[in-house]
Amino acid sequence: MANFEASPPAAFKVLFFLACFCYLYLHVFAFPTTPIYYEADHVKMIHEASRMAGGEMIYKDFWEFIFPGSISFFALLISLFGPKYWLISGVIILHGMITAYLGVVIARRVISDTLVAYLPSAIYIFFGFRWFGIDAEHRMLSPIFLSIALILLLRSRSYKMVGLAGAVCALASFFTQPRGLLALAAIGVFLLIELGIRERNWKRLATSWLVLTAAFFLTLAALLAPYVYPVGITRFVDDTIFFISSYSQDPYTNSWRTYFSTIIKLKAAGTTMLVVTVFYSLLIPAVYLVTLAILWLKRKTWHRDRVAPILLTTLIGLFLVLGTTGPNAMRLYQISLPALIVLVWLIWQTRLLKSVWAGAAIGLLMVAGLALAIRTQAAWDTVTLDTASGRIVFLSKVISERYEWLLERSRPQDKVFEVYICHVNFPLGLRNPSRMSILLNTGYSPPHHVAWALEDLKRDMPRFIIWDGAWTKEMPQMEDEERLKPIYLFLTKYYRPVQAFTPYDGREREAWELISADSGR
Repeated sequence: MANFEASPPAAFKVLFFLACFCYLYLHVFAFPTTPIYYEADHVKMIHEASRMAGGEMIYKDFWEFIFPGSISFFALLISLFGPKYWLISGVIILHGMITAYLGVVIARRVISDTLVAYLPSAIYIFFGFRWFGIDAEHRMLSPIFLSIALILLLRSRSYKMVGLAGAVCALASFFTQPRGLLALAAIGVFLLIELGIRERNWKRLATSWLVLTAAFFLTLAALLAPYVYPVGITRFVDDTIFFISSYSQDPYTNSWRTYFSTIIKLKAAGTTMLVVTVFYSLLIPAVYLVTLAILWLKRKTWHRDRVAPILLTTLIGLFLVLGTTGPNAMRLYQISLPALIVLVWLIWQTRLLKSVWAGAAIGLLMVAGLALAIRTQAAWDTVTLDTASGRIVFLSKVISERYEWLLERSRPQDKVFEVYICHVNFPLGLRNPSRMSILLNTGYSPPHHVAWALEDLKRDMPRFIIWDGAWTKEMPQMEDEERLKPIYLFLTKYYRPVQAFTPYDGREREAWELISADSGR
């Protein structure tokens, strides 16, 4: 008879991770090997990585506000394998598998070395990834390093482990600026509680803080130096620090208003997605607050060895939530692994969750998840295109429309500029003549970004410009220098509209062609 309270057998571990792999694979590859195209921010990111792999320099030859970790990572992959879209699919699978494994490792130390330890990762993969995790951008990759830092400190709080944790947090910031710093602050608070308040060992606390912060800042400085030196510290700070500080103040896209508006916006997205959204929106940050309240009430009766693992996990997760701008369901999901571990820990404390029930829940999640993954292979009206980045499959004819149109009318290395986000450039192998890869008709794009783009477009006119027709309605009310009005005036002077595409996601994309098209080749 199986002993569900023991560490699960090797067969279960193999089956679990095999199910995770199949689930991820079937969501990002059309069987057997054709990558599925997802029009997300990672397309812009890999386009910029291709520019870097081609010899251009981030912050100098093209603008970017994130630290260079994710773009450099993809530039390395492109240098090794070529500019292929399947790299995105491969990184999504790699991220999912690593996160699932790290979730199990953490849960074994925080909860129990039984089947229960697999439940947080099972929820993360099979009840969330399909809707919020199919993304290879920096926000999905940076939490991997924070999980590694957590594992190091769960093993030991020696100076060596504290220093390694600080260095790994620097790697997280190398991908997403604030994440490593937020985790660093959470670890600092944890050390204050454990070494200062409980042990009264202020000398060790001070030394641990010094080791932690020194390892973080020295590692981050070493990682950033090759990128900062060519452009200068002023330009680097303007693009990656000051821009974010102003962008994060946008009340419509980067405030807690986003948290409360997400569910309303997703009512039309279907019952399943609404349920998943509500789950993560209610789970975070409530689960952390409940756990901290319990730890406070039990502070005199629970041994520190019982408290430390869950306290550290809770603090890191809570700090990440509090530092998240625009906390919609997708951004909350990206940092949800600690919350899922804490949730299962809370249920485990009630003694209502037995390993046999955890195993049943994991099995149900695996079966339901794999059923959805198989549905992805069969339930869509797909379009397959042979492009410069390889053969790719679109799950929607509406999304593929402008890609097909451009594929018929352009060749690789033709110049095309897409206002909003340059989605079409990488998959079709088209050059972006501007240093800007994103322009919005909002405060996101400051006047000097618009001026840069206009300067580039005048100097090197592309044959086609993809414009958002929804913005055309806003132009008559704008001053000539306001937001994207200068781009629109340039567009109407030198280009003519040639194609309107089916609207989706609130965008009314249009193709405009240079009136003297031969000069744009």
